[in-house]
Amino acid sequence: MTQLTYNEAFDAYHAAFRFIRLNVACQFHKRMPFDMLRILDFYLLFPFRLQAIRLHSEDTGWRKISRSYGDRAPYGAMPDDNSIFARMELFQRAAAASLIQSGHLSAEAWETDEVAFTALELPTLLAARCSTLNARMADIMNILCQIKARYTLGGRDGLKDRTGLLEYRYDSV
Repeated sequence: MTQLTYNEAFDAYHAAFRFIRLNVACQFHKRMPFDMLRILDFYLLFPFRLQAIRLHSEDTGWRKISRSYGDRAPYGAMPDDNSIFARMELFQRAAAASLIQSGHLSAEAWETDEVAFTALELPTLLAARCSTLNARMADIMNILCQIKARYTLGGRDGLKDRTGLLEYRYDSV
């Protein structure tokens, strides 16, 4: 028997919405590597998986918050984090391309595999929906903004290393 199921992780439009939610919450004013946005997006979608990150000692309280989102875990068995994260990349790239076409991401930054949100104003209903959902997950949104601010992406002890989601050993530091 074949069963078709929907998974938000593999929906480019949902990824675009999550990218916008992250920008609404964290107010990204500077360019950042696309991989940073991908990692933040992964933990927005799967906040219960934040427990697996090697955190700085002052951030270990985030694990308790992450555990409180255990009810968001799917009822069935899921592949490991690396497999899901790798499969999500295609949809995340499609989401970024869509946001570039709509003018919400800079095409110039994208040429160097970076993202830069533009000053283009969001439609009122979209901005309100993002704010409502972000308020429901204010603790996780705050953690994701703190991760962006406190953790570098590459190199030993960077976010790639601490999450194990991406290879860091060949990064230029």
